[in-house]
Amino acid sequence: MRRIIPHPILLALSVLLVIGAIAAIELRLDARTSADRQPKGGLQSGEKAEGRTDLSGEQKQQIASGSSDDAGSSGSRGRDSVESPGQPVSNAERIANKEDEYGRASEVAGLTGLINTDGVSIKDAAGEKVVLVEFWTYSCFNCQNAQPHINALYEKYKDDGLQVIGVHSPEFGFERDISNVREAVAQANIEYPVVLDNNYAIWNAYGQRFWPAWYLIDADGFIRYRHFGEGAYEETDQKVRELLAERDRISD
Repeated sequence: MRRIIPHPILLALSVLLVIGAIAAIELRLDARTSADRQPKGGLQSGEKAEGRTDLSGEQKQQIASGSSDDAGSSGSRGRDSVESPGQPVSNAERIANKEDEYGRASEVAGLTGLINTDGVSIKDAAGEKVVLVEFWTYSCFNCQNAQPHINALYEKYKDDGLQVIGVHSPEFGFERDISNVREAVAQANIEYPVVLDNNYAIWNAYGQRFWPAWYLIDADGFIRYRHFGEGAYEETDQKVRELLAERDRISD
């Protein structure tokens, strides 16, 4: 009968296989333990690490529309003291409060032509009108899209004290021709005064950079709201009503 004697090499291989199996089991257990320790929402953490942040709904709306309510305001103090009907103030106090909060509107001066008017002035409107100054140029598609809304706003509130002044600041040379602008005004059904700003005097006075843009000026001559680009039509309508109501309180 032949005796089975373990070969040294086979014995060594067997020992290595047993050690390898034990090591593999330990690695698998360690991996499972590490996975349990990982925080949930790892993708969100990664996004933040890349600089992605969430904006509030109000911030997104302001960036998209480019609008600024109560232009030039640095706080609520001026709005409370100026607009609250429960806190009557003298004319001097009201003006002083506004001086601290808002910028005064520049006059529409240095114009190079007139359409739908013999003359127009923001100063002359003080105390009587809320003024919307609209910067546009007739070949601008965004201006063309916004124009029906400005027309409707004027039609809705012109008898209540809203004055719209269109400031045509040309982008191209052919837009400087007053006959071209007159034709564009007629085609767009614009009935309010339009002034030509071929030398960009009014444009520069308002620090303008965009077409279209509009500025709402209260009855005391302060810029209370501005908007750049299309949109914010309901917001603008609401602001017009607020400023007309304020004008009525001032005149009482």
